[in-house]
Amino acid sequence: MKLITVVILTVGVFCQALGQNKGDSGQSILDSTTVKYDTYEDVNDLERKKKELGLDQLTYIDSTFRYQVAIPEWFKIMETGTPYIFGGVLPEVKGIENTIAIKSFSKSGSTFEEFEEYVVTHMIFGQKVRWSDSHVSMGKNSTIEYNEIGKSYNVYLMQNKLMYYCQYVLIETETAYLWIDYTSTQETFDSNKGKFDEFMSGFEVLK
Repeated sequence: MKLITVVILTVGVFCQALGQNKGDSGQSILDSTTVKYDTYEDVNDLERKKKELGLDQLTYIDSTFRYQVAIPEWFKIMETGTPYIFGGVLPEVKGIENTIAIKSFSKSGSTFEEFEEYVVTHMIFGQKVRWSDSHVSMGKNSTIEYNEIGKSYNVYLMQNKLMYYCQYVLIETETAYLWIDYTSTQETFDSNKGKFDEFMSGFEVLK
């Protein structure tokens, strides 16, 4: 049996930390070629409806947190268990599946700078990050990528003696702050960076 490692950070703490409540996230799927709107209950329901409608290109729309993203054919949507996270798995590289997740935070009176500090700028080398008890910061640096829509960082984390290479893009919408998280290993970051860029090329903040 082939061993597949799924790379994803545990984020069960952060929604509660910013005082968010569960609720309808306004998620829907748009077929960008024939413009058919529909909603789905879970990933299995989505796949069933995709086959029934004969759709090739889907666009995920979150009307609550005010963003949409075209879903590449290679992107395998995963069940996250919360309306605050939309995410999926990238094609396997060297037995490892990297992930991309869009994590939504209601503004709740906080500023973008406070959100940025909570996610990344507070990080100190060798110390645990605020949003996880199991991840230790191994460095960070800002990048000029995606500056037209937000702020981007390369982030390096250690968990259980495993090193993770991540790219975070932090974005403000009309109603929320978004943390777009590409998480990989040192060996697979460059191999899937092009797919992350493709994913981001289909991302759009809704007015």
